[in-house]
Amino acid sequence: MRIDIFNKKKITLGVLCTLCCLSVAVMILAIRIAANRKEAFTPPAFDPKAITGTPDVPESLGYSPLEVERGYKAYVCGKLLAKGSNVDVYFASHETNTVWLLLRIMDETESVLGETGIIRPGEYVETITLNTVPDKEKTVILKIIAYRPDTYTSMGTVGLNTKLRIYGQE
Repeated sequence: MRIDIFNKKKITLGVLCTLCCLSVAVMILAIRIAANRKEAFTPPAFDPKAITGTPDVPESLGYSPLEVERGYKAYVCGKLLAKGSNVDVYFASHETNTVWLLLRIMDETESVLGETGIIRPGEYVETITLNTVPDKEKTVILKIIAYRPDTYTSMGTVGLNTKLRIYGQE
């Protein structure tokens, strides 16, 4: 009887060790697969509405320059007014910049309400079309994203808090 119990314990221990080793191997494999899986980056498109030059902006829109520590300068309106789904932003990249820029209008939860495509130095985009139009005035973030030309390497982001007013409610 003692020999049978000893053999059963030995077999059970062997099976448990094998299952444990197999579990560790599966976990290592899963970690390696996850680490090697890279999210495919799709570069944003250039804005088809980009205009070369300097915009003529109404003073009432609070248009001003923003100099970023990374050595580039952008211009954007601080007073936003949605007319239907359109918002005049006059987003511009200074002609001496060495980066490409993109502008997003985001709500407080960082959901993108609308965005430009990429603009090159010396270009601007007058209007953004919103994907989602708020029904009343809303606090928004203007997020400027800079990319190194051709590689799309991030050159940093800048966020500006402002209000998005709705035409007819101002």
